[in-house]
Amino acid sequence: MPYDNEHDTAKLLRECDAGIKMGITSLEDVIPQTADPGLEQVLKQSRQEHIRLRAEAERQLNRIKDKGKSPGAMAKSMSSIKTQLTMQTGGDSDAARLVTNGCEKGISTLNKYLDKYHYADEKSKRLTNELIAAEQKLVSELDRFKG
Repeated sequence: MPYDNEHDTAKLLRECDAGIKMGITSLEDVIPQTADPGLEQVLKQSRQEHIRLRAEAERQLNRIKDKGKSPGAMAKSMSSIKTQLTMQTGGDSDAARLVTNGCEKGISTLNKYLDKYHYADEKSKRLTNELIAAEQKLVSELDRFKG
């Protein structure tokens, strides 16, 4: 495949956009169901960081005149159902594990896309790495709530 900076940049930004949106939705599903104020605060701070990253993704997408990407309907529905079922029978430690699993999947997926779209521009790669770092930070902060 020939060198295609614009194609890879658009693809990488779309995947970041979808991942950030999925992360925000997942956090918003879990936050109201947490009992521990410390856990709630960690999740709210992460949601704010994801909102900041979403704004940056949107700026970069607008720069290349792209509308972005929403998470797949099936993935979004399955995530919501899994959250509801987990929170009905579980507690804060289960919520922390659930969010951690989502973060780890996101980190893995984003690293895969960084490799796949290696011709993407530096701004989109930087955003992807910031998102990975935010996910890693959240995983680290959630360790103390897993019990």
